[in-house]
Amino acid sequence: MRPKIKLRVLAFVIIAFFSFLIFKAVDSSLVYYLTVNEVLEKNRNFPKYKQLRVLGVVKEGSIINNMDGSIIFVIEEDGSSMIVEYKGIIPDIFDDGVEAVVEGDFRGSTFKAEKLFAKCPTKYEDADYEKEKS
Repeated sequence: MRPKIKLRVLAFVIIAFFSFLIFKAVDSSLVYYLTVNEVLEKNRNFPKYKQLRVLGVVKEGSIINNMDGSIIFVIEEDGSSMIVEYKGIIPDIFDDGVEAVVEGDFRGSTFKAEKLFAKCPTKYEDADYEKEKS
């Protein structure tokens, strides 16, 4: 083969290899952001390697602290609910009635969360709204 052809073939192989690496890196870092209803509508049929981020409200009285430091709680949205198990650092504002975002995947009927985020309540918006209303 001529040197020009060898160089072009080598360049093509290198570009294809790095394109494949970039595609795999982006694909593995994708996280689906869904609500409780959307997760339950899809019947939990998500690939095992995909992470889910689910938004819901913590059901009143559902938080159970286990002896091993993990917690089990229920998040709900419009009457739909799912059980979440989490072990890790619990945000200070995490409590009943707080909007929570959990990231993880399903194992059986329980959502195993690796990350837990509690959305900060918007206590200042209500006061401003009441002032404007008067």
